[in-house]
Amino acid sequence: MDPHRARTSVGGAMVWFVASYAGSVLGVLGLNAAAGRWLGPDDFGFFVVSLTAAGLLSQVGLVGSHRSGLREVARLRDSADPAAMVVLRNGVRAVCLTTLPVAGLVGGVATWVLAQDSSGPERVTLAVAVGALVVLGGQQQLWANYVRGLGHVRFASMLEGRSGGALVAGLQAGCVVLVWWLAPGWDLVGAVAAVAVGFVVPVTSAWLVVRRRWRGLPGPRARLLRDLRHTVGRDWRFLSAQVATFLNGTTEIWLAGLVLTAVDTSMFSAGQRLALLLVLPLTALQVVLAPVIARSVTAPAPPPADAGGDRRPELERLVRTGATLATVLALVLALPILVAPGPVLGLVYGPGFSAAVPVLLLVSVGSIGNVATGMAGTALSMLGREDVAARVQWLGVVLRVALGVPAALTLGLHGLAISALLVSSIVFTVMWWRSRRALGIATHVTLRPELTLLRRTSG
Repeated sequence: MDPHRARTSVGGAMVWFVASYAGSVLGVLGLNAAAGRWLGPDDFGFFVVSLTAAGLLSQVGLVGSHRSGLREVARLRDSADPAAMVVLRNGVRAVCLTTLPVAGLVGGVATWVLAQDSSGPERVTLAVAVGALVVLGGQQQLWANYVRGLGHVRFASMLEGRSGGALVAGLQAGCVVLVWWLAPGWDLVGAVAAVAVGFVVPVTSAWLVVRRRWRGLPGPRARLLRDLRHTVGRDWRFLSAQVATFLNGTTEIWLAGLVLTAVDTSMFSAGQRLALLLVLPLTALQVVLAPVIARSVTAPAPPPADAGGDRRPELERLVRTGATLATVLALVLALPILVAPGPVLGLVYGPGFSAAVPVLLLVSVGSIGNVATGMAGTALSMLGREDVAARVQWLGVVLRVALGVPAALTLGLHGLAISALLVSSIVFTVMWWRSRRALGIATHVTLRPELTLLRRTSG
């Protein structure tokens, strides 16, 4: 890899951050608008449930190797230790040949079993589409994290994010529109298959970038079972944290599908997915800053106050500046949502989604709180305390079920939205507090951001 690429400043990546952020917003809006208008209030919720279920299986199939890989490859990319890089490569190979395909198979079989109301060909096609979505979605996360760790921050900015990044979201939106135009009768099956197809080009491109970097490295030979055991043993804490994080963003959608009507499920899904746009600035900044955090400090515990060479104060200023920048962008994006939520929903999804207004407003408040507390979870994971992040996230999952079910049964859609806001506030606050306790780093917004620090920091 070109050594100049590794020394690119964080400030130099900001132009690409802005481009990826804008592209992600447009891509997500396009995907949601096309799917919402095509499927309508009756089926849009089940479309989102299918995507989120596939996303969960992707996380399980990756066994945490993508997040562990980001941290480790960010630290190794400039070192003369090709054998350690080969260990990572062998682990990725093992995951791609075993656990990820198995997760895809589980997703396909489960879909075939549950889709009993569909006709035979439709049922099989939907099962294949969900299985492909699991595998391709996992591959996207895997290669995006490695591309980011290897220093290709500009490409990673377009490839990765809560939406999959500008490139992924844009292609998926285009595929959904194309299938809607060519085969409108395919409905849910066509929409899910279109999203899966949208992964193909970005996944292939990212794989080729990583493959060029890994080609010809000397090191231990690949042995499938040994490499898989080593990877699972090393990364299971990341797996726990990633699965819990994912569940914190999807549990209420599944609860709505279980205890509320199909239309209510669509209303909650529509409001939540639109509110998650407000988190995109923070997610896009994580693409830029996560490798920096991983490379900045090697010890997971804060050193004594009088220790020399402690980079934690500078790291804290950097992540708090990032949180401030992300919060400003989130508030700008939130303005039309807070002022005119009904027209915004109608503009994106078309008629029939006005009941999603309370969900949109409540989840938007939670999203802004998430951004304002900053990258606490990322800091914990990149600095070796992913176990702490996992415990906080699992606490959130338990609370979402314990509070969400009675709230939905008692107050319906509004109760579920109130529960989601309450639990989100607890999770983000506790994560911020645990980051400060475990790392000695605060991650929340600051009134004195140091934007010049972004230009001085090596990416």
